[in-house]
Amino acid sequence: MASWSTIRGLGGCGGMRAVLRRPAAALVAPAHRPAAGFPQLYVVHRRVFSSETPASISKAIPITDMQKGADAAGGSREADQGKEHSRENPRSFGEASVSEWPVVYFELGKGKLSLLVTMTTTAGALVACPVGLAIPWSTVALASMGTVMAAMSASAFNQIMEVTNDSRMARTARRPLVTGKISHQHAMFVTSATGVAGVAVLAVSANPLTAALAAANIGIYTCIYTPMKQRSIWNTWAGAVVGAIPPMMGWAAVTGDLSAGAWLLGGLLYSWQMPHFLSLAYMMRKDYKDGGYLMMPGEAGSAGLTRASAAAMRHCLYLEAGCLAAPMLGLVSPFFAAEATVLNALFLYLAWQFHQAGGSGNAGKTNTAARRLFLGSLLYLPALLGCMVLHRAVVVKSEHGCPFLDAHKMVAEAPPADAEKGREETGVVAAAGVEN
Repeated sequence: MASWSTIRGLGGCGGMRAVLRRPAAALVAPAHRPAAGFPQLYVVHRRVFSSETPASISKAIPITDMQKGADAAGGSREADQGKEHSRENPRSFGEASVSEWPVVYFELGKGKLSLLVTMTTTAGALVACPVGLAIPWSTVALASMGTVMAAMSASAFNQIMEVTNDSRMARTARRPLVTGKISHQHAMFVTSATGVAGVAVLAVSANPLTAALAAANIGIYTCIYTPMKQRSIWNTWAGAVVGAIPPMMGWAAVTGDLSAGAWLLGGLLYSWQMPHFLSLAYMMRKDYKDGGYLMMPGEAGSAGLTRASAAAMRHCLYLEAGCLAAPMLGLVSPFFAAEATVLNALFLYLAWQFHQAGGSGNAGKTNTAARRLFLGSLLYLPALLGCMVLHRAVVVKSEHGCPFLDAHKMVAEAPPADAEKGREETGVVAAAGVEN
């Protein structure tokens, strides 16, 4: 007996319920044969059966051949996620309905990643606010909204440019453009509109500097980082610039400048991305290779992996240096330095384990260590930013060598102020810090 099963998504419900009614004698089996132990799949009237089916069944179309063109019932559908295709001829489930558009847009803009990026913008804005004075919540909220729109626009442009590459990778094979849930033209329109709207929101709610940073970030991600992924292993370092800018945007939205605090926040985010992404690049090394991307980490025991894991450790040390500098610049209280040192020690330990496992040449141990480092990085970032917000201070002219002490004195003497007045005082204090 033939082993029958339907292909989900082929030809709609009617096609899936179709029953083979043609005479068996009218079919001819293909010339090639599957390898031993691996039955070849065939499609007959949108049904699948294996090569174990009696030889009398014929004219079966191999499932890989069926994908090369459209059939009379309305075109081929997705059957093998590993096959390459072009943007002009994607494997498709069919375009999503209007009710599904929000989900498709969220996937197109890498919504989870964009929300993580926006968290750093919000943290940057809060760290820039003086302790004890009213926080301009409307500015912070609108800056965060503009950031998430700009981030989703950049991510969507990335997917538009990499449809073919995404189709080769198991991790990205179900993205909206790959599966045809959204057309190329539809995606281009939504992506462009979202980017323009995000930059406009930042320009109106914050200031032109913040909007310019967002526009520059979209350009760097789309025009530099994305094409560089297929040309050089140094794409990770270029991509880290994109991740470093959002907290600087948050700072600029509140203060209107890019003083030392903004650059310190950007530096911390830049270094955090190295252990975060290099561990991910190792875990996904085969997928990235199939997609045509060049990444530094190689196989366990390789020189490339040794360089990558050493870079991860080095940037953990850079994180510690930046965290120690934060109280000296008056951004946070000394308590932050103590908490950050504990976090950085744990982060460095995970990076060291990754380095040791990679040098041993044991792929299993290296993959486990890489996964721990990657998951650790996801816990580290919100913990570090949370500590910065909790212990934030303000940059003022200091007579004691410790700006934090003067910040508390200023707050104690400050008269009550409403939110709008507090926002104006924030700008005055920030300007004083720049003059200092």
